[in-house]
Parts: sequence; structure tokens; C-alpha cells
Amino acid sequence: MPWSRVRGWLQPVQDWLALHLKRGTIPAQPLTITLAGIVGILAGYSSIFLSMMIHWIEDWTLRPAMQLAHYHWVGLIALVLCPVVGLVIVSWYTRKYYPEAVGHGVPEVVKAIARKDGVIRPPVAIVKLLASGLCIGTGSSIGREGPVVQIGAAFGSTAAQIFQLSARNIKVLAAAGAAAGISATFHAPIAGVIFASEIILANFAVESLSAIVIASVLANVVQQNQGAHGFAPEFPHIAHKFDGAYHELPSYIFLGIVCGLMAVGFTKLLYWFEDESEYWIPKHWVRSIACGLLLGVVGTTYYVLYPVAPEQSVAARQDIERSEPIPVLYGTGYAAISHTLHLENAQKLTDADINESDSHYENVRLSRAAMWKHLIWLLPLVLVKPFLTSACLAGGGSGGIFAPSLFIGSTTGAVIGLLLNLFAPEWCDHPGAYALVGMGAVVAGTTHGTLSAIVVVYELTDDYRIILPIMAAAGISSLIARWVDPESIYEKKLSRRGESIARSHDLHHIENIAVRDVMVRKFPTVKHTDNVMQIIKIARENPHIESIPVMNEDGTLHGIIRPEDLHRVLDTDVSPYLVNAHDIAMVSPIAVSPDENLLEALRDFGTRDVGTLPVEIQTAGKRVLIGLLIRADVMARYREELLKN
Repeated sequence: MPWSRVRGWLQPVQDWLALHLKRGTIPAQPLTITLAGIVGILAGYSSIFLSMMIHWIEDWTLRPAMQLAHYHWVGLIALVLCPVVGLVIVSWYTRKYYPEAVGHGVPEVVKAIARKDGVIRPPVAIVKLLASGLCIGTGSSIGREGPVVQIGAAFGSTAAQIFQLSARNIKVLAAAGAAAGISATFHAPIAGVIFASEIILANFAVESLSAIVIASVLANVVQQNQGAHGFAPEFPHIAHKFDGAYHELPSYIFLGIVCGLMAVGFTKLLYWFEDESEYWIPKHWVRSIACGLLLGVVGTTYYVLYPVAPEQSVAARQDIERSEPIPVLYGTGYAAISHTLHLENAQKLTDADINESDSHYENVRLSRAAMWKHLIWLLPLVLVKPFLTSACLAGGGSGGIFAPSLFIGSTTGAVIGLLLNLFAPEWCDHPGAYALVGMGAVVAGTTHGTLSAIVVVYELTDDYRIILPIMAAAGISSLIARWVDPESIYEKKLSRRGESIARSHDLHHIENIAVRDVMVRKFPTVKHTDNVMQIIKIARENPHIESIPVMNEDGTLHGIIRPEDLHRVLDTDVSPYLVNAHDIAMVSPIAVSPDENLLEALRDFGTRDVGTLPVEIQTAGKRVLIGLLIRADVMARYREELLKN
């Protein structure tokens, strides 16, 4: 049914609500909280349905191909082609009808809140749900967290639009839906709240927290009540701890450095792969086939080599009870992550330790020979997983990068933990502990959401004893990632399209205002030969102009003179009659174009720490000064826009 027809049916209700909201007979805040609760419930059930859909599609595509592959080569061909079919269908439909459903999901939510006042097209929730379920179910090496975040945000935005709430409340409900998505996916309600505040809204405003908390809690309640039906936490309780031993901390710091570099490498690889594939394979349907084949061939080859993880027979009871796991490089990779989290050094594990653990999983006790087997199994996964995730997204897949980040972090951490246990066993913890800490570190490095990453991993384990290494590694990883590239994996997707995501304090309101609309067109100038006394006289006659342009003989701009430049001369014993304008002017100041927007101009103000910027145009091969942009005028216009919105 077309959304336009549904919207027509709802129009009388919308008009009635808008009238009563305007009159104040229906308070906006209680209505927002109520809608947040409904959105949380919808997001919780959406997460469950997406999981069910992924399992259903796996049962109809991947698992029959795997069973056939045991006794006929046709099964291997089918296993290779499954991701191709999923990518081609999803890429064609989303590109044609709903391009915002392509890719991660989180950047689109950030963009909607930053640039569209939180407005998301209502059908996006259903399209994203079906597209991601088909993509992941047929083997695409991506995650379901990003899609659930976008689905929840779409529900929140739609509810606010139906009830014609203000732009601020639309943003709040969209963020509440995103929080509910994280909460439902990971059974992590606190992490959902922090994720929505830190990454989606980029602020912790008190007035938005109530709705976000309510949505996150109810989504988690829905998920918990469905746990008995097969939708338990992806990573049940894990008993790792850090006893505060000084000799173990350097190894976790080293892990944080490595994970920071891995996060940067993953981010750069993701967009490099996208650029290169678009350059060499411009037709999107051919690109989908090529990327799907790359995943299928590599994933199936690795499956033939390693149908199950080393020591799988003593790994997880839950995995044993299930049917044969899908290839490790297909899908979300949760089975491989769970396996790495339960790696234990047999030399350090006592019977008492095993009896005290209430984990749903049995720990994988490793001898030195088993450690080498795991290293051989894990190293290719660390290197290949980022390529395959990049290929899926470059091919038009619909899925998130959160699960791949967890996968890369857990396998990287496990590799470092195994190496340390092999060569310096007295100076390190169990390998599974490093896998756990690595998860948080890589997520912090890719998303730049340090607090979110720490809390997500903490809530996954439900054990406070490992929190110190997670905090140290995540903080270091995020610091390194920001130092190498100040943009997160989400921000980079938008900046590459030339879309600003200035969200703090609603700066996007001035993004649509041109410099020409605010600049001063009548202003004084001085010649580069004028002395300081002449300049002071002109400054006193024009007190509203903070900085005065200095002009060359040919009429071009030489520089600007600021108040501090004059004060510096007057504070010396040098006669002001002997000092000319060219002696004290700031030469070659940053100039702006009249067509630039005020948000770009604000960044230029900060670059040179000036209160006035010259506005120039290119005419007849030379630059001509046509106006001045004064910081105070820009801030006044900004305050005016805030009041208006």
C-alpha cells in the first residue's frame, strides 16, 4: 500500500493533534515519552524478526548448499552463489527505490538528525529490515546492528511525524529508536542510551534522555521475554577478570595500539574498496556480482579448509546442539567471536575455576599445540574479514559495520593473546580476555565512540572485573584512530559525499545561509602606505568594523589590521607616524567567497583566530574585495536562527 494513501487517511488525525498540541491541551512531553515506549517495543520486535528472518533464509539457502557440498561439488557452487544472489537483489531494489537503505544504516540516521531535523521516510524501516535480512541470510559478511539502529530510528521518526511533533522531538524519538536497536541487539540498555547520545545526537542533553532511556529499557524487556524462544544474548556471560596486576597492563596497552591501527586500516580499506570498485566496475549490477563472487569464493574456500573452528568439539554447548554452523566468513560472524571469547590457557585453568564459572559455554582449554592451531586459523580471518565486509558494502549490500568491528577486534585480540601465552605466559592473561578487550578497542577506534564501546562490551560480559583493561585499550585505540583520521567510519561516509554533519548546538541551521547574506558591503579601507595615526583616525570613525582592510596600489587586498596590531605599536616607543600599514598588517589573510555558507566561514574564523574575514571574488584574472564578514554578525544570525527553529 502506498505511503501517500496511508498519509491521506491519517491527515485528519494529524490536523487534530497539531491543533491541540499548539493550544497546549495535549502536552508534548508526555506524548513524546509515550511514543518512545511504543518505538522501543517496535524496535525490540524488529530485532527479533530480523534474527528470525536471517535464520529462515540461512535454512533455505546456505544450509542446503552446505549439506549438498558434503557429497557433491554442486553444493560448493551453490554456496559460492548464495551471496551473489542476495547482493544483486538487494542492490537493485534499494538503489532504485530506497537508496538510504543501502549501506551501514547509522550514517543515514546521523545525516537525518543533523541535516533533516530527524525526518526519515517511513517505508525505510520495512525496506531496511527485508534488505538486511536477505543480505545477511544469504551470507553477506556484514552485521545486523546498523540495520536495527536505522529501523528503530525510522520508527521513532515516523511516530513523531504522524503526531506532528516539533523538530526537536522528532530528533529525540529517532535517537530513542536507535538506542532501542542497540539495546535489543546486545541486551545492553545502558550502551543503547550512550550510543544514541554519543554517536547519534552527539550530546547528552538532559531533556532528551528520558525518552531515550524508556525506549532502550522496553526494547530490552521485549528481547528478554523472547529469550526463552531461542533469542538469547549473542554472547552469554563470560568469566574473565583483571586482578590489577601491573605486569599484565602493558600487554593490554599494546593491544589498544594494535586495535587502533586495525580500526584505521579497516575504515580506509572500506572506502578505498568502494572507490576502486566504482572506478573499475561502474555498472552497479556487475559490481554486485563481482563483489558477491569474491565473498563466495573466499568464504567457501575457507569453509572447505576449516568446516569448524579448532577444538570445536569442546567449545560451546550451544553450538554443539545447533546444526552445523555456517561458514565462518559468512554472515555476522557471531559464532567465531563466541569461540575466541572462550579460549582459555589450560596451564592456568584449574578445576575450581571451571566449577565457579556459570557460563552457558564451556571454556576451550588450550595446550600449546592447540594454540598454534588457533593461530593458523585466526590469522587469515583477521586479514580477510575487512576485505570481505568492504566488498559486501561496495557491492550495494545492506548491513552494518558494528559486527565486523567486533569480529576484527575479537580475532585480533585472540591472536595477540595466543602469541603472548606462547612466548610470555607469565606476563599475560587468557587469550579469551584479549579477544574481549579487542572487541571494545576496535569498536572505539572505528566509531570514535569510546564510552559506547566500553559499555557495550561490559554489558556483553556482565562482569565488572575486566572493565579496566577494556577502558585502557578502548581509550588508546580511539586516541590513535582520531590522531590518524579525525573522522569516524560513520562521519567519513557523509563527508565523502560533501555533507556536513555539524550537529552540536544545531549549527546546521546556518549551513543554508550564504556569506553574501550577512557580509558588510560598506566598509573603510586604508592604503598600505598610511601610517598608524591615519589608521587610528579611520578606526574611530568606524567603530563597528573590528579589522580594517589594507589595499595595494593596484586595488588588491594586501592584508588586514586588527586592534591588537595597533595596540602592539602604541605600546612601544616607536612613533606611530613612522610605522606604515604594510609594516603591521596580517598579510594574506584567509578570504571567503560570497557563495560559501556560514558554517564553512565559522571554521575559517577559528583557523586564524580573527574577528573579520575579507570576502573576495575573482574578476578579470584578479581577486577583488567586495565585503567583510564579521564574526559578531555571524553569531547574531546564528542566535536568530536558533530562536526561529
